[in-house]
Amino acid sequence: MTDLAFHALAAKVHAAPSAADLAFIFCNETHALASYRQAALVGFFGARRTRLAAHSGLADIDANSPYALWLADVANHVRKQLDGLPASARVLALSPAMLPSALAAQWADWMPDHVWVMSLAGPDGRARAALLLGRETPWPAEFDAGAPEFLLLQAAAMYGHAWWALTERRRSVGTLWSGLWARRAFRWALIALPLALLVPVREYALVPAEVVSNHSQVISSPRESVIKRMVVKPNTPVEAGAVLAELDDSTIYNRQAVAQAALASARVDLLQASQRAIETQAAKAELNIAEGKLRERQVDVDALQREMGQLLIKAPSAGVFVYSDPNDWAGRPVQTGERVGLLADPAVLGLQAWAPVNEAVNLKPGAAMTLFMRVAPLDPVEARLDYAGYQVIEAPNGVASYLLRGTVEGTSAQARIGLRGTARISGDWTVLGYLMFRRPFAAVREWCGC
Repeated sequence: MTDLAFHALAAKVHAAPSAADLAFIFCNETHALASYRQAALVGFFGARRTRLAAHSGLADIDANSPYALWLADVANHVRKQLDGLPASARVLALSPAMLPSALAAQWADWMPDHVWVMSLAGPDGRARAALLLGRETPWPAEFDAGAPEFLLLQAAAMYGHAWWALTERRRSVGTLWSGLWARRAFRWALIALPLALLVPVREYALVPAEVVSNHSQVISSPRESVIKRMVVKPNTPVEAGAVLAELDDSTIYNRQAVAQAALASARVDLLQASQRAIETQAAKAELNIAEGKLRERQVDVDALQREMGQLLIKAPSAGVFVYSDPNDWAGRPVQTGERVGLLADPAVLGLQAWAPVNEAVNLKPGAAMTLFMRVAPLDPVEARLDYAGYQVIEAPNGVASYLLRGTVEGTSAQARIGLRGTARISGDWTVLGYLMFRRPFAAVREWCGC
């Protein structure tokens, strides 16, 4: 009957899917082979520390309870003795006399008088866990093959191998290398790897880019004023001389009315002075003063007329007027020379890109550029690099970058001013190994300084 219980226990151990299930079987199902009052499984988990893994009669355990910590200290104390046990009898009869005084003082609180410590060892003979079985009756010192304790020793050997199989994660370098070298595909990969690293490729950088016009003019405010309204909608084609925006005219209009009234008054004064000059010789001096005031008032009126002409911002040539929302500009004060928009030629398209400092490669004028637009990723735009800036600037995304400008080659139905995407910029020819390890090499040199 005991043999049947052993085989049933072995089947359960074989079918256990996890270490937690194994630990439950060790502490609770072993009772079918030999009777005991309590069982505790303490696992040796290397650098992670020794801790209580399971206990008889408990589904959940607290590894930080005083009892669990005491069991872990006991297992650590006898671990070397467990490693030195013979393979045929991996069992240690534990007593309080074998423990330090601090641990032995708590023995009566936690354990019965007689305890066996079963060493659950792996294939290398080192204990991976300790199964403590305690009861009030003494464990036999000698027994034959028919005794239940003999099957208990056999079960301990089975337990050790099963526990090692489900908990051991460390493998020696030699074992790992032998397993890999036995595979033909791995050997071929080792042969092909150096050759693959020597494959010639071109350096490249993937950078954010935008479609711009290479022929564009900045439209700025001719004077200090307030934007009255934007006449042209954003991104609208305009002809040369077309009105793009109007500045507020209320202040100049009032000043012009005052100047015209002053001019009319000066004309009246000049007429009266002319009439008096005919009658008396002394009135001729007043005539010269009146003529001077008239010219002064005329100059004021002409200056205000010129300022009135500056209230209309006109397009110097044909193109597309590019600016932001008209509602953002209405009522906005502007200074003389402040940018209002951009007049771009849509027939001459180019690329403006920002290469982050860490992404920059050896870029030379004439390098190939390919823009993959977000709106049309399947219709790339080909271009060539015109120049790469030497000075680092802040890109729109806030990253320190080098400014790159290029010219679009050919035509694209999808490309238009303002579209953004990712540009692939090709650099010098190199080998695949350098392309793969360029950044690690640079990081190591920055770290070590050599």
